[in-house]
Amino acid sequence: MLSPLKIILGLVLGPIAKTRLSRSHNAQARDSLSESIVLSLSPINEKIIEADLNLYPDATVIADMSGNILGCNKLCLHLFKCKSMDDILGRPITNFMSESEYSKIIKFLEEKDGEVRGVEVLLSDISGHKFPAEISAGLIRDSEGESLGIILVVRDATERKRLIESLIQEKKMFDVLMDSIPDAIYFKDANSRFIKINRPKALRMGLKSPDEAVGKTDFDFYHEDFAREAYEDEQRIMRTGEPLIGKVEEVKSRDGRVRWVSATKIPIMDENGRVVGLVGISRDITDLKLMEKKLEHAYMELKERVEELQRIQRELERSNRELENYTYVVSHDLKAPLRAIRSFISFLLEDYGDKLEGEGLEYLKRIDAAAARMNEFIEDLLLLSRVGRKFMEVERVDLNELLDEIIQDLKPIIESKRARVIVGKLPVLYIQRVWIKQLFMNLIDNGLKFNKSEVPTVEVSCEETPSEYIFRVRDNGIGIREEHLGRLFNLFERLHSGEEYEGTGAGLAICKKIVEGWGGRIWAESVLGKGSTFSFTIPKKYGSMGDVKGNG
Repeated sequence: MLSPLKIILGLVLGPIAKTRLSRSHNAQARDSLSESIVLSLSPINEKIIEADLNLYPDATVIADMSGNILGCNKLCLHLFKCKSMDDILGRPITNFMSESEYSKIIKFLEEKDGEVRGVEVLLSDISGHKFPAEISAGLIRDSEGESLGIILVVRDATERKRLIESLIQEKKMFDVLMDSIPDAIYFKDANSRFIKINRPKALRMGLKSPDEAVGKTDFDFYHEDFAREAYEDEQRIMRTGEPLIGKVEEVKSRDGRVRWVSATKIPIMDENGRVVGLVGISRDITDLKLMEKKLEHAYMELKERVEELQRIQRELERSNRELENYTYVVSHDLKAPLRAIRSFISFLLEDYGDKLEGEGLEYLKRIDAAAARMNEFIEDLLLLSRVGRKFMEVERVDLNELLDEIIQDLKPIIESKRARVIVGKLPVLYIQRVWIKQLFMNLIDNGLKFNKSEVPTVEVSCEETPSEYIFRVRDNGIGIREEHLGRLFNLFERLHSGEEYEGTGAGLAICKKIVEGWGGRIWAESVLGKGSTFSFTIPKKYGSMGDVKGNG
């Protein structure tokens, strides 16, 4: 009795032996003829059969209708991890696939006229490791159409499955990315028809689903003017391959709504470099455009106000110049008669002093004192009017050296009162020297003047913060009542009589104007009978701390 493989091979190679089985012969005759065919095969022909099977580019298996493996090629051994033919020949094919999978293939063969392609199955190698595969199969029939066996071509689908799963995962990530980005993203074909859009684009177009846009154009959703302009831009991209980058577009929908977008469109090319479509992304900049228009409007208003302020500034400068001139003229005109009054008083006292006595002499002295105070008032007014004048030059001022100079200027009063002036470490400033000297001079002089201590003492110190210098002038003088602190810096404000303490009361007002001219602040703290501290600030932009040795 012949083996089933030899019978099948005999039938497969029947045309080669130029022998056909007649449908009229009985089974015994067919077996006899098949035997004669196989017996007629030489060893050389069997080698040819084996070589022919190994020429298949995929693993190939021949099995009988019961599912027993009759033959295979070397690729099949490799696929199922078998060492030799003994590991696979004669074994049921269900050792390598489930019975249900094999039954599925048999059913497909019966339904599809004995041939199927690309059936996905799960196989196992000889060690039991499972892997996905794709099988194409065909029935081997005799001349009467009876099925004698099955030839199966098996392809390992592990890599293909991995690639497909990777592509599926990438598509999911791409879809998530597309729908997560707030910008509108879309793909179009060469005729500017939508192929794919993301969900934000669909929402802008008033669609429930992105799929509703597929196959349509901008003319289906937007005003004709915008749609035509977009179409012309896109067709130019199709012709030239040049992208469109960041074009600001006014998008008008068919219902009249207007939005502004920044659009970028990039051509998509095939492997031959031919433009087959484009991908576009548009960012809604409507709020930015509205803000831009508001800024333009605000800019125009600001420009008008700046021009008005400049006009007012010019007017103020003119008024200030006139006021300075007026102050100078008035003070000059006032000082002339005062000088005359004091000169005549001096003549009277010199020529007739021995003849005047009692009230007459006292009246002349009071008139002279009043004229002297009036002269001081005029000088203070002139000084106050000059504070902050722009033509004063800024120069480098080492405050340590400046305080030495002030102490020398005040030496007569310091020695007469047996006083002390203590100066800590002070910074170097780039500032108007005349005014910083006037400021310290006034504060130190006040500390010495309003002082009845046995040893009048004035201390000058400086504290530095990230934004400003804080200067303090502390004395151990008579102090100030708390309710009077708010009046200290008013012009010609006096808390004591002229007989008790000299001065016009303009000194602190001048200090305030100097400090505020630099953008600083000035204030006072005091305890009655225990002294006062006058503090003021100067912005850091006017200098840096010096390494100059302080004075004591």
